[in-house]
Amino acid sequence: MKTVVVINPRSGKGRADSLRSLALKLGEEHGGTTGVRTIAAPGDGTRFAREAVDGGADRVVSIGGDGTLNAIATGLVGTPVSLGVVPMGSGNGYARSLRLPKDPAAALRLAFTGNAAPMDVCYLNDRLFLGTAGIGFDARVAWEFDQSAGRGMWNYARLIIKHVLGAKPMRTVTKANNQTREDHVLMLVFCNTREFGNGAVISPGSRPDDGLAELRIVAKPPLVPMISAFARLYNGRIDGSPYITNMATTFAKVHQAGTLAHLDGEPVEIGHEVEFRLEPKKLWVVG
Repeated sequence: MKTVVVINPRSGKGRADSLRSLALKLGEEHGGTTGVRTIAAPGDGTRFAREAVDGGADRVVSIGGDGTLNAIATGLVGTPVSLGVVPMGSGNGYARSLRLPKDPAAALRLAFTGNAAPMDVCYLNDRLFLGTAGIGFDARVAWEFDQSAGRGMWNYARLIIKHVLGAKPMRTVTKANNQTREDHVLMLVFCNTREFGNGAVISPGSRPDDGLAELRIVAKPPLVPMISAFARLYNGRIDGSPYITNMATTFAKVHQAGTLAHLDGEPVEIGHEVEFRLEPKKLWVVG
């Protein structure tokens, strides 16, 4: 098997590159050829993945966070080349949703030896995401987190606490399943998988291989119910919250008062008009 390993050296607080020697060793153990590429600039992940496809690779392994995974997947969608996942980011929402090993070395071994299955992918305005995307409050937090010096769960939690009480609901108009609804939301989350990352389960029923996505329309609770809602995020009981409305669909159009979004946690300027679609079984993922 010909494998290309793509490393984001900034991931894992700079520890991602320490897996380079293990990747080469695993390649030798399994009788294949292994190339290692290192991300140095935006766009490298997608370019390396496309070059791997053109070069006859059987598998590309991502060592990094959800943003790195998204970039590499962009170059693999619609091809028979499978994607191995070694989670070393701040949230690792996609890997956690697929219940892949949290230990990087164990995840790397599985990425070399595991079987691949076809997974759904999603798009906002033709921009790929694998796990979750959102507009509203979580998009604004993603923007500030991207600009902050600190990484990790606690810095992300600090930003949420800092902003959530003063967050103003945003008007959205959603058209899906032959319905049109207007809401004033804290956030609207498009879910192909179950969690944001770090154990925050926003959509317990979401699966990346079932041909459906869940649109989670989240109203802003008052203070005391908000504390309960955050607890529900981490105990898997968010479906019991009266502040969440669910729409299962493969296509939607949303008008938002803002212009920001996040895709797998990466901030983007998306505009007021947002078109969502799911494409089934477009990406082979090792699990």
